[in-house]
Amino acid sequence: METAKHKLKLLKLYEILARESDETHPLSTIQLMQKLKEQGISVQRKTLYDDIKLLNEGGYEIMQVRKKTNMYYVCDRNFDVAEVRILLDAVEAASFITPEKTQRLVDKIASLAGSHKGDVIKNNIVVFDTTKRDNEYIYYNVFNINEAIVSQKKISFKYYKYNAKGEKIAMHDNKPYLVNPIATMMSGDNYYLVANNEKYPDVAHYRIDRMEKVEITKETVNLSDGLKNFDARRKKKQLFSMFLGETQNVTFEISSDIVEVIFDKFGKNTILSPYGENYRFTAEVQISDSFFGWCMGLGTKIQILSPREVKGQYLQKLHNVICKYKEN
Repeated sequence: METAKHKLKLLKLYEILARESDETHPLSTIQLMQKLKEQGISVQRKTLYDDIKLLNEGGYEIMQVRKKTNMYYVCDRNFDVAEVRILLDAVEAASFITPEKTQRLVDKIASLAGSHKGDVIKNNIVVFDTTKRDNEYIYYNVFNINEAIVSQKKISFKYYKYNAKGEKIAMHDNKPYLVNPIATMMSGDNYYLVANNEKYPDVAHYRIDRMEKVEITKETVNLSDGLKNFDARRKKKQLFSMFLGETQNVTFEISSDIVEVIFDKFGKNTILSPYGENYRFTAEVQISDSFFGWCMGLGTKIQILSPREVKGQYLQKLHNVICKYKEN
C-alpha cells in the first residue's frame, strides 16, 4: 500500500512540474509541497528532494535552479514553442474546422507548451481571416473515417452541396454513398476523403465538412490492385485542387523567376534543364480546369510544350476566356 502511495506521489509531482513550470517559471520546494498538499498528498522537504532525484534517475529530466531556495522546472517537453505555434497557426487557418472546435483545439494545443508559455502563445496568436465551416460533426466524421481505414471497412455517408441561396442540397437523391475509404488529404483550405466506389476504376474526393451520418459498415474494403498501394503524397503533386482528370506527363518551359513556384508545387527533386534563359521540365499532372487555371495564373512565365492535345486544350481555354470578355 505504501509503495502505491509513493508511486502516486511521484506521478502527481511530475504532473505539477510538467503542467505549471518551465525555465522562466520554476517552482520552489515550498510551492511544490503546497500544491501536493492541495491534492491530499503530504510530503516533507527532505522527502521531496529524494523524490525529484528519483524522477531524474528514472529519465524524467527535472532541472534545478539554486536561488534563496531550490527551484525546479521541466524543460524537456514533447513539443517546443515553435512546434506548438505552427500547430496553432495551422488550426486557425483551417477553414474546415468550426469556430467552436477551433477554440477548443487552440486551448489543448497551447497547453502542450506548459501553462505559462501556452498563455503567451494564445495571447499572441494571429487570427487568420478564414471563413470557417459550420459542420460540428467534423471530428466525428474524421474519427469514423480513420477507424474505417485502419479496420479496412467501407463507410456510408450522406453528402451535400450549397445552392446560390446558401441552402443545403442533398446529393445522390439523398441516398447514402457507400465507398472504400483510402486516405484523407488536405488541399487548399479543405480536408478531403480519398475513396473509391467499385463501380469506377479511379478515386473520388469528398469534402469531409460536407459529409453527414458517416458510418462504418461491416463490409470489408475491396480495392483494385492499382489502388492498394495508393500514394497520397505523389497524388497531391499531380492534383490542382480536387477536380479529377486524366493523368499525363506534361512538359513545360518556364522563366527563371518562377523556379521556386515550381519547386513548391512539384518538389525540389524536379529536374529543371536550362534552355537559353529559361528552363524546361516534365511533371506528371492531372489535366483539369484547375490545372489550366494554375497555368493562366502564371501568365507568360510558363508555356505548355507537350503533349500536343494538352497544349491545344489550354489554347482553347484561353480563347474561350478572351471571347467571353469580348461578348461583354
